[in-house]
Amino acid sequence: MPSLLLQTLCIWVAILQGHAFNSYILPVPQSHHSSSPVRTSLFNPSLTLTCAQTADDTSQVKQSNRKSKNATKWIACSSTKEVTRAIERYVQGGDRVAELGSQLREPSSMICEMIGASGKAMLVDIERKFPNEKKGSDRTSAMRREGDEDEFYNDRATFRELKTFDGWRHALLSTQYNILVVDVSIVAGNDLDLTCISLIKEFIALNSGSGDNNDNPCRAIIVKSGSLHNLARRLYHAQTILSGSRTIRLRENEQSSVVGAVGVEEYRRTIPFVVRKGDVCVEVGCHLGTSTTIIDEAAKDTTAETGGCLGVDVGPHIIERAKEKYPHLPFEVGDGFEIGSLIRMRSSHFPPSTNNSIYDVVYVDIGGLSGSEGLLEAVSLLSSITNCLEPRCIVIKSLCVRRLASCLVPFSEVWRKEKMAEQANTEPK
Repeated sequence: MPSLLLQTLCIWVAILQGHAFNSYILPVPQSHHSSSPVRTSLFNPSLTLTCAQTADDTSQVKQSNRKSKNATKWIACSSTKEVTRAIERYVQGGDRVAELGSQLREPSSMICEMIGASGKAMLVDIERKFPNEKKGSDRTSAMRREGDEDEFYNDRATFRELKTFDGWRHALLSTQYNILVVDVSIVAGNDLDLTCISLIKEFIALNSGSGDNNDNPCRAIIVKSGSLHNLARRLYHAQTILSGSRTIRLRENEQSSVVGAVGVEEYRRTIPFVVRKGDVCVEVGCHLGTSTTIIDEAAKDTTAETGGCLGVDVGPHIIERAKEKYPHLPFEVGDGFEIGSLIRMRSSHFPPSTNNSIYDVVYVDIGGLSGSEGLLEAVSLLSSITNCLEPRCIVIKSLCVRRLASCLVPFSEVWRKEKMAEQANTEPK
């Protein structure tokens, strides 16, 4: 009897061990080199994670999976026409809507029409000089005129003027809203993407009565921002790439695609989808160089003797250990926010580029950006990398960026899909 129990126990242990191993096997990506040795290198015993890394990443993954029941969508629009269409698409009868940067024109009118007599609109703008009626009437037709507010949907709309942009908090947050419509360029004078992100995050926090996102009644924020719309079109949630639900655009001479990943495992699983043979890559925040090695294996073309990956980290002692562990790879001490130094490092380790890119792919794993905070710093860094290094793709290990990828929606894509669906429904069977 004891021997039977022992045999049964051994069988169960074997099953559990097999399940644990299989749960880490990666799906074969439908990419340009799905037979890459990258998959096998991920299971190399020398490339295991430290306990501290595993615990930290597990915590981040669990945190990222706690989705708010009332997560607010950020609808990025590139024009006033798109803003008006988005208002018609997302605003419902009886809603409480705030508009920041109101000119009492098409978007404001559409808000008031959509909320109906049972809804309420708070229309806010800064004090400004009114345009000359006689000069440039075509150019200024979209601008608010003196007295426009006197008879503007008085049964449902309240108009307020602010002396400064910072007064928006006092003007808006005496109540909670279902929708925010914002045009930062009107109130701030330019399309300031970081200011816009900061405003949206603060609005969502203040609009939640208890400070908990689950108590947030705001369904959508409709924002007119060319820069945010551009980012929304280029930003990918890593899981959508790994699952195959989205295909990442990897085209030369276009602005960088950006992938937000959480945890080292997800971060590394993106490699077969974005790295090509012959690519010149850099990992910023390489630590001991484990991920750098995997990226290098995917990028190095041994036949043409091109490609590879440079590891960069701010810690001199860490870089010393990385060089000892992987002496065949290039490592440098450097700060990821100092883009100029990354450019100089490339020329020291790789031949001149044959295209416009300094690096083809950039991987980023920087402390402080990998968690739920640091979104403004992360977006600023991504912008610098995109504009200065011009890579085909950036993969960043960052919970806050992956969350942004979940909520930031380019309205042009929403509109295109709806029109395609309408066309399909009207075509004869």
